[in-house]
Amino acid sequence: MLQKGKYLKGSTIIEVLIALAILSFCTSLAVIIYLNIQKSSLPFFKIKAQELATYYMYDALKNKTFVDEIFKQEEFSINKIVTLNEQFRDCYTLRVIVFDNTKKKIFELESVVNNQN
Repeated sequence: MLQKGKYLKGSTIIEVLIALAILSFCTSLAVIIYLNIQKSSLPFFKIKAQELATYYMYDALKNKTFVDEIFKQEEFSINKIVTLNEQFRDCYTLRVIVFDNTKKKIFELESVVNNQN
């Protein structure tokens, strides 16, 4: 029970607003740092996609497997597409496209190959 003339200690509205401002500044700083970290990991993702496309292109050229194929590796989906070249009828166009899990194209590699053995 409160006695007459005694006051309870508490925070003023100014103190609460200052604490809220500091907290929102720290939160926005943390979000900015997180987004920069996410953005910096994207080049590594693209480098890995480029390595996979180069590998599957080299494998197709080495083994002379000029057929359409789809490969799954880690978080990537690799499509190898072979078409007859429109300009040079004795050549194939070999295209390797790397997609991520959301079917977004990350990297594409294209080469024209002579179809004579």
